[in-house]
Amino acid sequence: MRNTLRSPSPQRTAAILTAALALCLSSAAFSASPPSSTKDRLWMSANYLEHPEEGLYELQYNAPTGLVFASVMDRVRRDDNLGYLYAFDGKTLDVKGRYAMPYRAFSLTQDAQGQWLYVGHTQAASLRISKVDPKTGTVALTSERLHVDPSEPQHEHLRHVVHSAQTGELFTAYIGSVKENDKYRSFYKLLILDGETLKIKGEVENAFPSVGYALHLDRGTGHLFTAGSDYINEIDPVTRKVVHTIQLDDKVKPRVNNLVGLAVDAKGGRIFASQFIHQSRPEVKDEQDGLYVFDQKSGKQLAFVPTGKGGVTLSYSPKHDEIYVSNFRSGTISVVDGKTYEITKQIPAHVFPNMMALAADESALYVGLKQGFSKQWNPEEFVEGAKEQILRVTLDKDAQ
Repeated sequence: MRNTLRSPSPQRTAAILTAALALCLSSAAFSASPPSSTKDRLWMSANYLEHPEEGLYELQYNAPTGLVFASVMDRVRRDDNLGYLYAFDGKTLDVKGRYAMPYRAFSLTQDAQGQWLYVGHTQAASLRISKVDPKTGTVALTSERLHVDPSEPQHEHLRHVVHSAQTGELFTAYIGSVKENDKYRSFYKLLILDGETLKIKGEVENAFPSVGYALHLDRGTGHLFTAGSDYINEIDPVTRKVVHTIQLDDKVKPRVNNLVGLAVDAKGGRIFASQFIHQSRPEVKDEQDGLYVFDQKSGKQLAFVPTGKGGVTLSYSPKHDEIYVSNFRSGTISVVDGKTYEITKQIPAHVFPNMMALAADESALYVGLKQGFSKQWNPEEFVEGAKEQILRVTLDKDAQ
């Protein structure tokens, strides 16, 4: 006699499914919740400025408050010369403060203890520096206008500013131009200001021997570094002297024309520099943009990494031995391995990634994401109503 397997009746099938569902629900009710997925490295979050006419520039992570500060200016109503200082929660990016500044706010730094923030007000209409309490956002002092040349230079700008713990002084990059024979000649200076009174005390001679925009403070050694079209200078802030120069000649490949970002690995004896070619000359190509690595003592080129178009700034994490490069025109942020110099991740920013800052414990990277500069300067890039953003990238696994 053959054994036969009969299919259950529809009524029996329904009963089995009902019982199984009840068992699952009962088990779920009394068992532990399933583990939530952990956040991987390079997990991202973002928040916006409050108003679309505002433009975000330099960033600083302030350890005593756990806040990320951003210098902001009104990029639409430029003649009104309006500036703000935003305070974001370092973990959630919630806006904790929006403080009015006396003028447009561009550059931003702090002292080594994070007790004071210093805001640089760029362009000729302002050209001052303000000292701000990070706990309250209160402006304690604003300098007088920084006159540097009796010939009344035109088109003046303040770029980056740093604070030396060794001298208690501020060092700020200044750019101006003077008219000579119906043409303008640009010049570049590294001004020295008293950190308490914000009065000019002098300048560092030959800090910018030619075109130069980059300024960096290595907190390990306390030395300053400047860079430009064909040089990297190391400066002792105590003596106010250039103590070492790397000449970037034709042996550097691809050719250096415009270094704008700097970082130093003092322990490893390396200097990282980013190049941003504006294509003002037809012979200069985008392929020159990216990350350059040099030996700090010998000046030997160790690597070039083509991270993308418009390598506007960079940051180095000794903890992770990684270099982060914001590629302004490519709309990406490159993560570069510090041993192999290989790009391990290209983070899409979709717009214009600009200035960056590391958390004090190097658990997170903060990046300002810009829209078009202004409708006057970049009408083809300006998007009406678009707000600029701050991006947080976790560097430690599970860092919240």
